Amino acid sequence: MQVIGGTNALSASRKTALLHRLQTVDSSIVDISAEYLHFVEATKTTKAELKKLLSYGEDFAGKPTGELFLVVPRPGTISPWSSKATTIAHNAGQTGVKRIERGVAYYVVAKKMLDRKLVAQHLHDRMVESVFTDA
Repeated sequence: MQVIGGTNALSASRKTALLHRLQTVDSSIVDISAEYLHFVEATKTTKAELKKLLSYGEDFAGKPTGELFLVVPRPGTISPWSSKATTIAHNAGQTGVKRIERGVAYYVVAKKMLDRKLVAQHLHDRMVESVFTDA
C-alpha cells in the first residue's frame, strides 16, 4: 500500500474554530494542522502518476509536528469518497489501482501530554471513522 499526502485538510477558518474547540477541552493545546493522506492499493502504477491524480486544493502548509491523530473510515468499510476516487483513477487510465481511500492526519501540538481519547472525540465521528496513531 502506498501512502500519498500533501494537501491541506483545514481552511484557515476551520483551523481556528477547531483549535478553539480543542482548547476548551485541553488548554495546553497550542496548535493544530491537518493534511489529507491517501492510501492506495495498486499494481502497475507509479507514485508520481498517483500524486498527480491526487493533487487538488492547496499544498499542506502546516508542519507534521505534535501528536498524530490519523482519522480514517472504519476498517472493513469502503467510503463513498473511495468508490468515486477509484472510479476516477480507472477512467484516468490507472487500471492497476484496486482502491484509493482518504484519511486526515491531524497534528496536535500541546504543552503537556494529551488525553488522546478526549481529543479524538472532537476530531472524528465514531460511527463511521476510526483514529490511529500512525499510517
